[in-house]
Amino acid sequence: MGNQHGKKESKLPFTSEQLKMLEVTFRACGAHSEKLQKEKLLESWSAIIDSHLAQCTANFLFKTIQQSPSVITLARYSEPYYIVESGTIDEKVNFLAASLEQTDTNQYTIKELEHYVAAVLRSYLKLEAQQCTEAFESWKQHGYQSAERTVYAFSKGLIRSLCQGHDHFLNLSQLEEWLRTNPTFLIMWLEVFNYLYSKNSSKSLKSSSALSSNLLPVLDGLASGTNYTPILDIPHVIFVNSNLPNEHRNKWRFLFSSKIMGESFSTMLGKIVGRGPTLLVIEDEDRYVFAGFCPESWSMKSHFFGNESSMLYTLSPAMRCFNATGYNDHYQYLNLNQQTMPNGLGMGGQFNYWGLWIDSDYGSGQSSESCTTYGDYVQLSKRKDFRIRNLEVWGIGEEPKDEDSEEIEGAGKNSILDKNLEDKVMLQLAGKEMHSEGLRDPDMDL
Repeated sequence: MGNQHGKKESKLPFTSEQLKMLEVTFRACGAHSEKLQKEKLLESWSAIIDSHLAQCTANFLFKTIQQSPSVITLARYSEPYYIVESGTIDEKVNFLAASLEQTDTNQYTIKELEHYVAAVLRSYLKLEAQQCTEAFESWKQHGYQSAERTVYAFSKGLIRSLCQGHDHFLNLSQLEEWLRTNPTFLIMWLEVFNYLYSKNSSKSLKSSSALSSNLLPVLDGLASGTNYTPILDIPHVIFVNSNLPNEHRNKWRFLFSSKIMGESFSTMLGKIVGRGPTLLVIEDEDRYVFAGFCPESWSMKSHFFGNESSMLYTLSPAMRCFNATGYNDHYQYLNLNQQTMPNGLGMGGQFNYWGLWIDSDYGSGQSSESCTTYGDYVQLSKRKDFRIRNLEVWGIGEEPKDEDSEEIEGAGKNSILDKNLEDKVMLQLAGKEMHSEGLRDPDMDL
């Protein structure tokens, strides 16, 4: 994989429609007599994308020009769009590498890549705001922001794999390995350059990439004017959402917030039982933020349930995602008013050694030092036994169309309580069991 940037410019295979739009944006950057100066390009691009990304891309365009290094032609100007949209993996790696600050001919610093990824994220958020997309506006109207510390936490989370087993430097092979396994970055990269190269044209350049966007879901179900303070920032939402199964990335449905609806386990369950896949988001009293994705509807059971698409996250102070290992199937657990088994909601691990646990006596929880249910797991909270400061739950994806009445074991299908899940939970918390069949301990793996 050699550096190809010193080669003579060649005609890139654009369609006539793409070429017309590229000409429009080239002129809009201040091109004069078929040539474009670096200063003009930077001035134009910095109003559209993050200034650091604009500078990095300009460095790529101008650093290898042999003749008249202060100007570029339309063909040269169009290269970044072509590479990100249609280029080979070698071309993408070389473009990325040439955009980073080099320590020598073959090495780049992890810090430089971190800054570049952060610049791509800031650019993506900037274009979402400029286009007033439905997804971005739905979060913005409820006070969701993008703090700079969260942008860098996102960037570090995306390049975390490079920081394990490597020193502070990267070579082209390591960059290629990272790029091949980071669809989230590739999608953002493509969205940003697609927008950048079509900003001043009448319609967007159509991407031929098979990558699916949906990085930021639409927020649904949170009433305007609600006295609500978000736990998350928008980069948190993108990080979580980009790791979810593709079919669940389009929408997050607001179901529960302890600050709005009260610090009540029964109220929470009344809002989330039978509502399809959910995301639990917790802020503990140490201001650590973490989450758990639950792929199956919550229901009262005497055993674990769920499936291998379940995952846990740390979100603050660092962003990590922990996928299922397949070692056991202890993905979801929910039980109440039992003497022989724990009462509360859990994910991963085993009784008293949970990956994530919320006790039915609202306010306390647990995240153990180790959890074989999820790979590369680290303790989510600062302390193993934590106190809840904020808790919210989101329905992930579309609302389930058909609801059965398995949520509370033993409940008759025609019971009036089927219409009020919170009352069901209150009855169970009060010890008024509805013929639960479960005093049977599930098999536990050590």
